[in-house]
Amino acid sequence: MSIRETFSRRGAAPAPLAVDFPFSATRDSVGLRTPRALCRDLIALNSTHCLLQIQPFNQEGATHRTHTPCRMADETTADCLFERLRVHQQRAPDSTEVARAITSRINSRLTSHDKHVRQSTLDKLWNKQSGAIQMLLSILENTRDTATSTYITSILREVLCLKQGKGKKSSVNNLARQQCAQHFISLNGSQSVLRTLIATHGKRDGNVGTELMLQDLVWILASLAPRDPKFAMKVKMLGCVRTIHLILKGHFTDNKLIFPLLVIMKQLAKNVVTTSILIRDGVIATYERVLVSLGFIPTARLRLCLDAIDYFSKNKVCCMQIVKTGLSSVLLRVFDRWDRYEGRMRLKICAHILQTLQHLCNIKAGRRALCTKKHVQTLHRFCSQCPDEPEFDGLLARVCSVITLCLKHQALPVPASSPASFNLSPILKGTNTSWPCHEDEEDAANSDSKTFNSDLDDDEPDTDVEADEFPDIDFDEEVKTDANDEDKVHTKSGDSLQNALWINPNERDLEDLKKYFIYFKEFGSYNKQIRLVKSRSNSRGSILEDFLTSQAGSNKNVPSLNLSLTAVLGNTDYDSIMGSSQATSFLQGFHRIHESASTTSCSSLKIHKDISKYSSFAVVYSTISSRVRSVIPFVKVAYPDMMGGQSYNQPEPLNKMERSACRIKLLSCVDRAINPEAYMNEVVYDLDQLCSSNVINTNTDTTSQKSSDSLFLTNNDEQEITKVNCFSSRLSFESRFESGNLRKAIQIGPREYELILMPDVNSNKRHQWFYFEVRNMQSGRPYTFNIVNCEKSDSQFNFGMKPVMYSVKEAVMGKPGWVRAGSDICYYRNSYHYANQKNHNKCYLTVTFNIEFPHSNDVCYLAYHYPFTYSMMMTRIWQWSLQMPSGAYLRAEPLCYSLNNNEVPLLTITAEDTSTNPIVDREIIFLTARVHPGESNASWVMDGTLEYLLGASTAATALRAKYVFKIVPMLNVEGVINGCHRCGLTNEDLNRRWCKPSPVLHPSIYHTKGLIEYLVRVWKKPPLVYCDYHGHSRKKNVFFYGCAGAESWCSNDRLVQDEPVKYLMLPALMHRISPAFALGSCSFRVERERESTARVTVWRHLGVTRSYTMEASFCGFDRGPFKGFHLNSQHLQSVGSDFCEALNGLNDIVTNVDIQLTKDLNGNIIDINLTSAGISSEVAVDSEAGSGSDSVLKTDSDEDFD
Repeated sequence: MSIRETFSRRGAAPAPLAVDFPFSATRDSVGLRTPRALCRDLIALNSTHCLLQIQPFNQEGATHRTHTPCRMADETTADCLFERLRVHQQRAPDSTEVARAITSRINSRLTSHDKHVRQSTLDKLWNKQSGAIQMLLSILENTRDTATSTYITSILREVLCLKQGKGKKSSVNNLARQQCAQHFISLNGSQSVLRTLIATHGKRDGNVGTELMLQDLVWILASLAPRDPKFAMKVKMLGCVRTIHLILKGHFTDNKLIFPLLVIMKQLAKNVVTTSILIRDGVIATYERVLVSLGFIPTARLRLCLDAIDYFSKNKVCCMQIVKTGLSSVLLRVFDRWDRYEGRMRLKICAHILQTLQHLCNIKAGRRALCTKKHVQTLHRFCSQCPDEPEFDGLLARVCSVITLCLKHQALPVPASSPASFNLSPILKGTNTSWPCHEDEEDAANSDSKTFNSDLDDDEPDTDVEADEFPDIDFDEEVKTDANDEDKVHTKSGDSLQNALWINPNERDLEDLKKYFIYFKEFGSYNKQIRLVKSRSNSRGSILEDFLTSQAGSNKNVPSLNLSLTAVLGNTDYDSIMGSSQATSFLQGFHRIHESASTTSCSSLKIHKDISKYSSFAVVYSTISSRVRSVIPFVKVAYPDMMGGQSYNQPEPLNKMERSACRIKLLSCVDRAINPEAYMNEVVYDLDQLCSSNVINTNTDTTSQKSSDSLFLTNNDEQEITKVNCFSSRLSFESRFESGNLRKAIQIGPREYELILMPDVNSNKRHQWFYFEVRNMQSGRPYTFNIVNCEKSDSQFNFGMKPVMYSVKEAVMGKPGWVRAGSDICYYRNSYHYANQKNHNKCYLTVTFNIEFPHSNDVCYLAYHYPFTYSMMMTRIWQWSLQMPSGAYLRAEPLCYSLNNNEVPLLTITAEDTSTNPIVDREIIFLTARVHPGESNASWVMDGTLEYLLGASTAATALRAKYVFKIVPMLNVEGVINGCHRCGLTNEDLNRRWCKPSPVLHPSIYHTKGLIEYLVRVWKKPPLVYCDYHGHSRKKNVFFYGCAGAESWCSNDRLVQDEPVKYLMLPALMHRISPAFALGSCSFRVERERESTARVTVWRHLGVTRSYTMEASFCGFDRGPFKGFHLNSQHLQSVGSDFCEALNGLNDIVTNVDIQLTKDLNGNIIDINLTSAGISSEVAVDSEAGSGSDSVLKTDSDEDFD
């Protein structure tokens, strides 16, 4: 069928077209034809068998045409073509020849040498309003004509594929192509092109037209793949993965197709599912041939090939195939020519190869293939010749990591079992009670009968457990059976022990909550509590009223002795520990404490017994420390803690990393792994050996796990520094004091030591916190300390943080305090491997630093952060109880006992009850801290909070008059005492146990949650604010994590109307009050994996809207007035007092306040403006530099490590 069209030309009558077929090459507005277009026309002509009547081409006329009339005619032609395309799609979908003619003319315009013709046609196609792309897709899906499909694919390639060029016009066109590609993807264009590719590849007829169409389709997919986030899954769903692989196999030497094919394969390699399909299909062998054919010339094709291999190698099966095909050797040959490459291409090529080699080291065969003399020499040669430029530091670190990974496994030179192990069998058998005994002083000694054994044999390494799993505790089947028998827990067959010990958050009975009334004595007598609950519940027969009324006896003030102790003590067999006389004592003691509530201060903590109020801080600290029960016996009191443990209050700038020093240390680590015999290996401190002489008889249940029953712990460091010591060639170490955790020290050089930290109790992992003593040093000489069993993939030591040091001589000379110390600090992977079989291919990391001690023969202490021990907290509570301001109310009492029988204190702080300010009208603030023992900065913040609350200032007085504070200052006392980093005695993260805490294994969490639940469910008065204090090891500054239903992972939370002013008010006040606070680091997301943390549990299960985690950095500040400086203990205490000031202003804000949020481009809140009227809005601005995390991973303290 012939097509006739007329074009209006200025000054000439309409004329017919010069040909009778749609592939016009005449002297009209289309212009000159490209060879590729002419070839495509001839192919289409051959398929349709049309007879051509071509008029002679007048080159001269084409040269001398008038441009302005042609442009006007060109616009008319383009509009006519697209209008006919639209009409054809609507009325004649089966008209093959019409579709072929129209698409042919459009294609001829796009391939014309006249740039104005091309540009006008492209503009029409890029315009979404024209609908041209949608029409072409529809025709491509429905047509069976090869010529039409060929034209459409050619059009789409011109429209979608980016073009290389210079100038503004080229940039504008490429931007339009990118936008058109996104529109094309939204129209399901990727699926249409993939289906066409499958059909075209299935023909395999050897036709030139089919081959050209295949090229166009591949280029189209290459332009879509990087922009379509679901591209790989679309390819998989359409069954096109093997098709693309087959095309690569057949065209890996085709210069026209190899680049787009590599782009497509890279996108498929990023997806786990498509990667598995390709690996089974033998893609590694294909890539080996591709790599050989590409050669070693640094091109974009080589980079794409290596990038895809890097992604593929994340699969262990792929790693095996890389080894079998010999591709690893080819990769090393490419890497060995690194010095012949230039620019960023060299860095990218080397980075992809080294990442692939790191993945190969995850399997045994890969390590064996790389651990040949030739390959190690190649890698070591790079280390010695690596340019001294910052951009090569990452490559050098990767090469060293590969060398250490592929070498023979080197285990830590310590036994697999830790000396710090705790026998949990008696606890699981039910011989322990965590509920405190409010006993008389004369009966306090009876509590020593509750003792436990220490199990020094840890047969198996513990593993991480999920939030809802029972902990992996080392006990045998006999113990399990006995525990079930003695507790008389009747479970169904097949039920785990977890069901017997763990309590569902919604299943705790109200009868079980009634026992917590004893912790709210500040609200008056029993009858007063009844009236309070009754007035708040607005109903007769309150739970608490029924309970207390039923216990009333002849004496109104004394509860009846018929009170069920079994109900009060929960799930423990209390009768086996305490007799009825002790029960009487407990209730009478409770009555006497209640009667003395009119005094301003009251402490019923057993550890404070018989301490003179005239004693000095050091004496009180030593006395309390001597009464603390520990897993490993202590031999002394640390001098810094005995003296108060403050930092030396001077600005200390962040460390600036010395690249050259770090390179030297990194290469030294590699050299030590290759040539260990060239280094000293003398053990100078071994805690395992020291503990072996003090093995406790585990078969005697009466043996107490405490530091010493008879030894009074002291410190004689001041006497030691006055002695004249002869020169010693080695340092001496000690860590057998509270929170200390050095396990082994090995001298490897004249002034270089490898240090191994203790793991958490009943564990063989979680190493970060360190605290130990050093002596016998010489001044002016740098000593190198390498802590070699760190586990985190990154650390603030790489971003400016220094460890802290305390010098006893400096303190005696009048400059007491912790200071930031150390130089040449860096953090890198070493050659020591995990002992755990599951992680046998993982290596530990080293934090290394040099210390120049200020004095010879000094006694110095080194720590990860400013220590704050359990004894320090108890000593501070004792101090505050003696220094109460007028009108203040403080009560310190044991909330419960830990698993090793140490008290967990609960503090109540408020003002005295008056008629003008009744205590029952005050809101309750609930604060907790130190659930992670390694986060000592949380305790310093809590210390600042308590110091402010118990101060005599007008603001503190007003705050006490406004609120009742319930504070648990240390949730994980066992972890703090024993120098743990993350867990306590059960090898569990207690901040993952808030949903289902066990009263036996997690008493502090169980009873803290019980107190809040008592307020919520019995009193119907939830706390106004709950805040849990934490430390953060990967971010700087101080910030909040809160809970916003609008940002929750749960869709039901997002459906509930949120009140942002409630949870944003406190961060807004902190932002205005505290210079250390960084609003931009705050987050209010509720993530699924955080459901078992304190913050989310209190928000979701207990309905506290203002539920926060306050995070304080271990490092320092990157914004605000302290930017570029370390954070010290005074800063942390100031944050605690600033928090109190923010609480003081919380109720002063009117209720109809609106907020205006200022966010940065990443969505982080950087400012909150409070207004009394209007609508809350968001303003996006650029955030201040440094507001985020230094690490690539942006985590908070609720994650696996922080």
